[in-house]
Amino acid sequence: MKKSLGLFFLVLITISGYSTAASVYTFTGEIIADNFSDNTGAIGDAGLAIGSTISYSFLVDTTSQGSWRANNGAVTTYNDSTTANETIDYFYVDLISGGLGEVDGGYFNGPGFVDEYNRGLDIISSTDPSDDWVSFLGGSANNLVQIYSGGISFVDWIIGTSPISALESTYDSTGASSVISSVLTLESVSPVPIPPALLLFGSGLLGLFGYSYRKRIN
Repeated sequence: MKKSLGLFFLVLITISGYSTAASVYTFTGEIIADNFSDNTGAIGDAGLAIGSTISYSFLVDTTSQGSWRANNGAVTTYNDSTTANETIDYFYVDLISGGLGEVDGGYFNGPGFVDEYNRGLDIISSTDPSDDWVSFLGGSANNLVQIYSGGISFVDWIIGTSPISALESTYDSTGASSVISSVLTLESVSPVPIPPALLLFGSGLLGLFGYSYRKRIN
């Protein structure tokens, strides 16, 4: 199914009683694993192999700023910027399903390492559209999931056809890693019909929808 997200977002403005609820969505995509290394054994333990289908879902709020939280609880917020050549827009994303999970507690556990990424990024070039860049970054330093595309703006993503890639890495307690990379097919974009103010409850929102991002400890 071909559907430009720019048109999709415009339609969502009229949904429900909340005029701003159209800023919150769930994005779901699938990859067919065609390239990975498994030095931790996490991929094999999950029953995955070349040709396996893997699904990732992100909660996306385009009106809230992207951020990351360190293991010591400190939160850093990304700031938007505009230059003569490009506009950089950060927004909130949260990995709500998918991901191998940490192995043996992970490796990057110092106080300054990332405990959770919530960073969406949309770079729009004013000089060369091929320099446009979109990225969703979720998970943690110990289990990072990123979906991204170059040469296309976020609102021009098309369900089922846009050239989007996915990269996941997970680490065990020795620092060994398992990495999956592949082309991702965007399967669906669904509105979340709630007041965006509920996002202030952070992970409580995920509980509201029955989602959890669980750390796997072997």
